[in-house]
Parts: sequence; C-alpha cells; structure tokens
Amino acid sequence: MSKQRTPGITDPQAKTLRVLCEILDATGLPPTVQELADALGISHASAHEQLGQLVRKGYLSKQERKARSIVVIKRLA
Repeated sequence: MSKQRTPGITDPQAKTLRVLCEILDATGLPPTVQELADALGISHASAHEQLGQLVRKGYLSKQERKARSIVVIKRLA
C-alpha cells in the first residue's frame, strides 16, 4: 500500500487530522488536546502545534482556551 500525499499538509498533520476525525466519529465529541496527544503517542505540545498548523491551513477551527472546541472544516478524502 503506497502513501498518498495530501496537498497542503504534512504526513504528521494528515495523521493528526485522521485520528481527530476517528475520535470525533466514535464519540460524537472532539478530543481534548491531551486525548489527541495520547492517541497519537506524542506530547501535548506537539499535538497543540499540529492543531495550530491545521487551523492555519484551514482544515480546523478552534476557540482559544476552550476545551473540546475543535471543529473540522475539511476532512481528508
């Protein structure tokens, strides 16, 4: 199975978006940054940075200082 490049985002960002969507679909709630970090096996700071990049690139929106405020704007195909 070959990896398909996702235009505009890096492979780690694509993985973050994929896992975030999986959690959202399974629970009906967006994950906290810590829950996402745990699911990805990365630090809280790294997960926060990945989310920030996805917000800047238009894949997510998020309210600052509010838990579970992540909204998916664009999903991966």
